[in-house]
Amino acid sequence: MYLEEYRKARQMGLKEAKRSQSRGASPYLPVLDEILAAETTCGEVSLGLVEIPIELIVGTRSAGRSQAFSHSFLPLMEEDSEFCHKWTNLCKAHMDAGITDPIKVYEYMHTFYVVEGHKRVSVLRWFGAVSIPAEVTRILPARDGSKASDIYYEFVDFYQCSKINYLWFSGTGRFARLQEAVGKGPDEVWTEDERRKFYSFYARFAALYGDKDSKELSTRLTVADAMLLYLEFFGYDQVKSFTQSDLKDGFLQLHKAFSVKKSQGLNPLKGLLSR
Repeated sequence: MYLEEYRKARQMGLKEAKRSQSRGASPYLPVLDEILAAETTCGEVSLGLVEIPIELIVGTRSAGRSQAFSHSFLPLMEEDSEFCHKWTNLCKAHMDAGITDPIKVYEYMHTFYVVEGHKRVSVLRWFGAVSIPAEVTRILPARDGSKASDIYYEFVDFYQCSKINYLWFSGTGRFARLQEAVGKGPDEVWTEDERRKFYSFYARFAALYGDKDSKELSTRLTVADAMLLYLEFFGYDQVKSFTQSDLKDGFLQLHKAFSVKKSQGLNPLKGLLSR
């Protein structure tokens, strides 16, 4: 049973690796050490034990483990390898009781790179897990005045208040606007209950945002960008109690407002994502 899971995962991994090579890209996991060799950093911060989104785990800290996985952490090693044996044992552990041991990662520019626990990430991603507990060390990039740097440090400030790590905006000023949109002061700390309720809303919103009618708002928007527009259009006090049907109706209202602006020859995003 578990060997068959490995076979299917490996087959998908080999196909993904081949596609990457055909595009002239590396077929293996990105390596943080190689990325940092060309970057300037300014220190590290331990974040302790944190629940991190699996979709933001994008690579490995060092090159030693990179060639065992495709870009999506799908396994590549032969079926008669020790790697395969350990991977299938983790499958069994996950199905029997769940994988609960935390991994170790470095966070850099809002993405995570694994130090320990590569196979746990691989197995959990294969079975569709959303998050995993991790001991996280943040590597701070240099403040260089770039848009990416400015957005990242706004995220760092927001994280200090909220401990929310799954949001990302495509422009500056939006983390502060989100803090305001949920009714918090600039430096006001979120409670655990507030984080839980916000994530409940965000998860439902993100699932709906993948729908065709919703996505037509703009292909340039991250989920967080679209969510911020939605919150500022309707108000958080109202939308946090929306049913899924209410959320869908709200998207239709936003889409109609965007369509009217487009028909008038106006940019529907102007004045919404920047002030």
